Amino acid sequence: MQTKSQLYQDAASLAGLGIWERNFLEGTFYWNKIIFQIMEVDDDYKGSIEDVILFYREPAKVRALIDKAIVSGLPEKGELEVLTARKTQKWVEVRVQAELADGLCTRLYGTLTDITDRRLQAMVLEEREQRFSKAFDHAPIGMALVSLTGGWIKVNTSLCQLFGYTEPEFLGRTFQDFTYPADLESDLEHLNLLVAGDIGSYTMEKRYYHADGHIIWALLSVSLVRSETGSPLYFVSQIKDVTDQKNSMEIISRQNDRLLNFAHIVSHNLRSHSGNIRMLTSMILEETDPAEKETLVQMLDGNAVSLLETLAHLNEVVKVQESSADTRVRIDLANEVERGLNILSASIRASNASIVKDLDDGIAVVFNPAYLESVLINLIGNSLKYQHPERRPEITISANMNGGVPLLIIADNGLGIDLTLHGHKLFGMYKTFHRHPDARGMGLFLVKNQVEAMGGRIWAESQPGVGTSFFIQFAPLMHEKN
Repeated sequence: MQTKSQLYQDAASLAGLGIWERNFLEGTFYWNKIIFQIMEVDDDYKGSIEDVILFYREPAKVRALIDKAIVSGLPEKGELEVLTARKTQKWVEVRVQAELADGLCTRLYGTLTDITDRRLQAMVLEEREQRFSKAFDHAPIGMALVSLTGGWIKVNTSLCQLFGYTEPEFLGRTFQDFTYPADLESDLEHLNLLVAGDIGSYTMEKRYYHADGHIIWALLSVSLVRSETGSPLYFVSQIKDVTDQKNSMEIISRQNDRLLNFAHIVSHNLRSHSGNIRMLTSMILEETDPAEKETLVQMLDGNAVSLLETLAHLNEVVKVQESSADTRVRIDLANEVERGLNILSASIRASNASIVKDLDDGIAVVFNPAYLESVLINLIGNSLKYQHPERRPEITISANMNGGVPLLIIADNGLGIDLTLHGHKLFGMYKTFHRHPDARGMGLFLVKNQVEAMGGRIWAESQPGVGTSFFIQFAPLMHEKN
């Protein structure tokens, strides 16, 4: 039957645990085969404890560990580097216990464990962490470690510069505090999918608030770090500033909108002129009364002058588009209404429409001339186009100062529009509400964009079979009297 000592020796060997003992009373020094293997010495090696200490790269640390164990009377341990008999570099964990009698050390014993693999793994991990930390700290884009509840754990310099906060100011808050409200829900949904394991990472564009209050557009990329058991630990966020790109895209979008707007202005305004001129030409050819023919010729001449003015306005729009200058000028509203009626004179004459003008004197608006012409031609033209088949068209154009703001009203007794059914899409693109061969669904869309681009507002009141009134509130301007 094995003795306890032999059983202990076998267990230590099985566990790969080196054991040693220095008995000062008996003058003996013992170490088991595992230590022979660790130190790579021959089986007949007879070195003393001092000889073994010399295998350590820093023998003084071993002696200090032994002295500490003797003084404290408690177990002491340390991780030390050794150079074996075969010059192999290893790391070992040394444990030392001193046995004392009458204040003197009578016996030292302990264990020696080869931790080279563990130490190398730790060194590799430490090196990786150092590389990550260096890349994290010096990354040209914002980076952050974020807790599962959204708290900032660590942020780099780029993120501090991007948001305008110091690191301590970050660490006391959550990413939710910085997020633009409309973008928060989508971000949180992605985080939940990440934690649930449904996705491995995600990227999205979102907005943040800068310390001074302005909005930052960012491209956010998020991944999740998990423990060895798969439990979520924290998020790694990369935040790239794309504000300039977004602004550039918005500029391009606005330029495209202006180009589309200009194309429709050309289409609507010139089509009105060409239709009016063609109608007047036909009337002149068919008219036999010299006096009436002379009147029509004068109207045609007036339309030709208006066409030249329209082309001049469009040319100014082109110049403004190229120079990015302001397109607005002060315009006498009554004069511009008269000009619009002149452009549509043939259509007014052909439909026998009654035009009532009730504009206060001296009302001026600040507007783009081509835009205002387009607005008037579209709205008055619609009143003519969608006249009620059972009555003579009546169009009332009025203007007054409403609380210091110019207000233009164009009302008719035409077909009307069911606003309960169509009100939400009244100014939508390609939306038509009556059958007409010339209906394109662009007029009201264009009018709304032009009015709002000039700082104004437009709305309508209408009843089917009764008529429609359009209200245009211009940007504030002082009321001038002649």
